[in-house]
Amino acid sequence: MIDKYVVIVLAVSLIVEEEVVLLVNGVEVKCFTSCCPEKIQVGRSYEAAFEIALPNDDFITVAEKRPDSLIEVIGDGFSCFLYGYLDGSVFRSFVDFMDQEIHYDYPALNEEFVKVRVDRIDVSF
Repeated sequence: MIDKYVVIVLAVSLIVEEEVVLLVNGVEVKCFTSCCPEKIQVGRSYEAAFEIALPNDDFITVAEKRPDSLIEVIGDGFSCFLYGYLDGSVFRSFVDFMDQEIHYDYPALNEEFVKVRVDRIDVSF
């Protein structure tokens, strides 16, 4: 089961139609829209679900807790670092990313605060 969160649309790219900037749980995040059955509008609230696309190689390390933000943008694309706790099959960051299976490859990092490099954050409305 994927949790849904209330988001506010802050921006929709005029160049890349799948690119949106959202405010969710007080965090501003750039996402790739993987499913959007209706046209979304800037300033409106919607329910949305999130998933992360992970690279194939080493993408996770133990991190120091960050008081400022759980997201660190990498360049101009969709890649970023997410910070949060690995809690079994759930990666808890600005939202809970369910069933990412990170814990299978990195069991020693379970219950640790980690830094995860992601290729993109997918959002479905």
